[in-house]
Amino acid sequence: MMRLFTLLAVAGLGLGLLASTGEAHHSTNNMYHEDQIVEVTGTVVEWRLVNPHPFLIISVTEANGDVHEYDVSFGGSAAGPLRRQGYTPESFRAGETVLVRGNPASTEGAYGVLVRGREALRREDGTPVP
Repeated sequence: MMRLFTLLAVAGLGLGLLASTGEAHHSTNNMYHEDQIVEVTGTVVEWRLVNPHPFLIISVTEANGDVHEYDVSFGGSAAGPLRRQGYTPESFRAGETVLVRGNPASTEGAYGVLVRGREALRREDGTPVP
């Protein structure tokens, strides 16, 4: 009986460690200003609906004329969950203009936005993506 208890305790501890590691890997804490919202308009450079993390890169011209490539993050989502939300490999075309609304990157000199929900990405005509 004691052997079974020990085995279950070790297995439970191992699963707990794996779960916490996964959460840390996909956490957006400290990467984005969760208390701030920005809106940027940019031109799609690249869209990849791939695992482990899909990515959208847009080129944004700032008010002062500087141009930066922004990494649009979907918060650690893999391709599967985004597909279930309606995203496809054709959701964005290189060269099209999109409006992105979300939390800005918190690292000095980083250009990125964390998006959540259907209202976060819109086409130039205002329709939501996907």
